[in-house]
Amino acid sequence: MQLWFACKSAAVAALFVVGAASAAMADMQVIESNAPAYKVGVTVPNTAVFKLNAGERVQVLILPSKQTRVFEGKGEHSLPEPRGGSRSATPKKKPPE
Repeated sequence: MQLWFACKSAAVAALFVVGAASAAMADMQVIESNAPAYKVGVTVPNTAVFKLNAGERVQVLILPSKQTRVFEGKGEHSLPEPRGGSRSATPKKKPPE
């Protein structure tokens, strides 16, 4: 009986860790797009950089928060950095002294 309880507790703990990790790593789902590279329904990581041409527009749903963002126009577009951290390995630019 004790072995069964220990296995059950370990399984519950593992599910909790997996759930917490997935919540921390949000994804974005493309819900509207006129850019051929980004089809509606595609899910991409929240660190994705959208490379758009002039006149292209992509709207995403940020999961699990259900917020939306629109990226449009020529250039590279991404979500802003989260508070207190950086998304990339490239260091931030230092302000002029």
